[in-house]
Amino acid sequence: MNSIRQASVLMLLLTLNLVPSVCWAQAPEAQFRERKEITSDVFLLPYFLGNGETGIYFAYSHDGLKFRWLADREVILPAPDWGNESLTRDPSVLYHDGRFHMIWTTSWNSRTIGYASSKNLRDWSTPRRIEIWGNRQDIKNTWAPELHWNPEQKRFLILWSSTSLEELNDGDGSEDPHGYDHRSYFSMTRDFKKFTKPELLYSPQDPEYSVIDPFIAHDDRGTDSKKDDRWVMVIKHELGEAQGGKNLRLTFSKNMLGPYQPKLGPPIVGAGTSIVNQMGEGPTLFRHEGKWHLYWDAPGSEFSYCLATSKDLVHWENRSAELELPVKQMRHGTVLRAPLLAIPSLIP
Repeated sequence: MNSIRQASVLMLLLTLNLVPSVCWAQAPEAQFRERKEITSDVFLLPYFLGNGETGIYFAYSHDGLKFRWLADREVILPAPDWGNESLTRDPSVLYHDGRFHMIWTTSWNSRTIGYASSKNLRDWSTPRRIEIWGNRQDIKNTWAPELHWNPEQKRFLILWSSTSLEELNDGDGSEDPHGYDHRSYFSMTRDFKKFTKPELLYSPQDPEYSVIDPFIAHDDRGTDSKKDDRWVMVIKHELGEAQGGKNLRLTFSKNMLGPYQPKLGPPIVGAGTSIVNQMGEGPTLFRHEGKWHLYWDAPGSEFSYCLATSKDLVHWENRSAELELPVKQMRHGTVLRAPLLAIPSLIP
């Protein structure tokens, strides 16, 4: 069939609507994949205000520096009515397989964490209170849960810090000024309904002392070889400033779940350092455009929320003065990146 006749037949088929539309337009899935590839991610910063009694707010940024209100100052997730466990502190959000998963601290002294999920940050599942410690009654608190994805086990990984009565009463002098003696723990889940038994993730040694707010990130060392890959944990030294604490430090491991180096490295930001020399906590760490970005909460400082960057996890540059935030005293959240297509209706 010559080209002229082919064109004539094709025009006839089009007139009769006999040509499948897939010949002329991509399937929706393909369109979404293509748009996703050419659309930049957006930086999201969930946070709380005050004591966390009003709910969880979000800010967004296109460059990781200039943050604006998300959803025109609305509370994204109102605090649930759970009696003495109704706070929404320390929100941690993970975007995985087209869904946002969020966990948070429910109380200063509880054995639970909160959980909810959403496809678009506007319509949320009914918040659930998770008994992460099961039937254990010897736990004083469950602080600042952080959510990660374990790529090897294909499960969600939850990290947090707690004080057990055994640790608190062991007489080793490692408790902090607030009467807690925190260690970091983890649990895993596939569906946020069944959870593995909590296990110890990190307890610093030589000396031993209270630590909180663990956050981990994968480090490929900038090479194609996986042999030198490692995991880096940033964590808060929770003893008083006079004891060298109230700052953020690093430790490393070959495996996501450890063991991590028992002796923490020197302080990198926070009290006792040249970068925002005041208490620092609630870190987020990730690599972006060849540099490590460390965000953290510095309540009481002139910056409120802070940022430092590094090429090698050793030498750090204070970028806090470059941050623009929508509100003062934003508290402890997790900076993450997510596709803009997931939340188009919330960003002007």
